[in-house]
Amino acid sequence: MHLDEIVARKREDWSRITGVPSLGAERPQPAVPGTFAAAITGPEVSVIAEVKPKSPSKGQLLPLDRAVEQARTYAAAGASAVSVLADTAFFGGSPELVAEIATDAAVTVPVMYKDFLVDTRQVELAYATGADAVLLIVRAVDDVLLKDLIQTATGLGLDALVETFTAEEIDRALAAGAGIVGINNRDLQTFAVDLENSARLRARIPAGVLTVSESGIGSRADLTRVAGHGFDAALIGENLLGAADTAQALGELLGVRVGEVAA
Repeated sequence: MHLDEIVARKREDWSRITGVPSLGAERPQPAVPGTFAAAITGPEVSVIAEVKPKSPSKGQLLPLDRAVEQARTYAAAGASAVSVLADTAFFGGSPELVAEIATDAAVTVPVMYKDFLVDTRQVELAYATGADAVLLIVRAVDDVLLKDLIQTATGLGLDALVETFTAEEIDRALAAGAGIVGINNRDLQTFAVDLENSARLRARIPAGVLTVSESGIGSRADLTRVAGHGFDAALIGENLLGAADTAQALGELLGVRVGEVAA
């Protein structure tokens, strides 16, 4: 299942939807602009840890009944933010799951709503969950829609992490007004991972724009290399989800001992 197929399914689904689906409750409080961006800004490279129940390439990764606890563990172990899959058909998440995690008192870090956004109403739905940010994939939309998605998010007080894979996509993201640019090391057409993709493309992003390296980061050495290239944060999912001890694995990535963050 490749990106084009997933995006085609999303477009078809949203073409049949009228209005914005309700989560059954109002957002508990307005979004605070810049919350997510501030969380991943600092002298050290930050980790955005991902709650992903399954993937098309790897199958089941995390039982749904453990998803909230996983997010709590991430927050307690030093993650600067949590990314939560809102897609149901391909990744086993849901907007309701994002809302449950975003409103959980023990998840003390910002939450990013991660889906394949092809309609501005999806940004409105993300806002309703209580999320602080949304992920936008440049390859999934045209330039006009990309700008509309960023502006909709900004208007609601949400940050937008704009994901790219090529130099041309970085240029498109910047032209659309992206303030946070992600470089994915995973080709969403083939699912092949190359950590050097971040290294090759980082210099194309100017100062003043936050940067995130995504996928393929599985060790302290990988994270250190990403930091050395000037990235502000790394988005890490499967390498944490597969760990026997999530807190220990995240601590090792961050270079801290278990318990040191909370001390």
